[in-house]
Amino acid sequence: MYGREALRLLRERQGTPEPDRQASLLDQIPPDAPMDDATLTVWNGDRFVAYDRWLATAPILREEKQQDAKPAIPADATCVAGECGGTRVWLVKDGERWLMFVGSRKANGRRRDFATPYVEHAIRTAEQWYGAAGGGWRAEKGRDERAEAADLYPKDSTVEKGTGNGRLDDLDLDGREPGR
Repeated sequence: MYGREALRLLRERQGTPEPDRQASLLDQIPPDAPMDDATLTVWNGDRFVAYDRWLATAPILREEKQQDAKPAIPADATCVAGECGGTRVWLVKDGERWLMFVGSRKANGRRRDFATPYVEHAIRTAEQWYGAAGGGWRAEKGRDERAEAADLYPKDSTVEKGTGNGRLDDLDLDGREPGR
């Protein structure tokens, strides 16, 4: 059975009636409908109006965001965690950007291809890549009630001794060399 004619013949043999064809929406527009003098026009139900005029008067529909769909994450959170499709994901704030860690919060768990200034964007990306967070997203704190961001990068930690090469990694957070 290839083509409309073969389908029609098959339906005749089987006794199945032809489906009723819906009238085209263009058939509902009268051939002498009034029209504005414009290159692009839009049918508004009564006449063809210029697209620019129609666009300016067309009602704007927008979808209201549901407040309960947004995760309840404190504004001062520095670490957000979720279980996305069986994969543990952490979003850690590092200065002005959010970094993504997968499977481990250690440096080798960091996604090097992702950083964003917005936690909502980080959440959407993590859910796109790994699946929806089954238990939702929640803010996490470290063992000493501080975010564990300092534990993520031991090379930047001031606890380590300097390498002695005289570069900035030999400086403490206040700009002085350790031990002075």
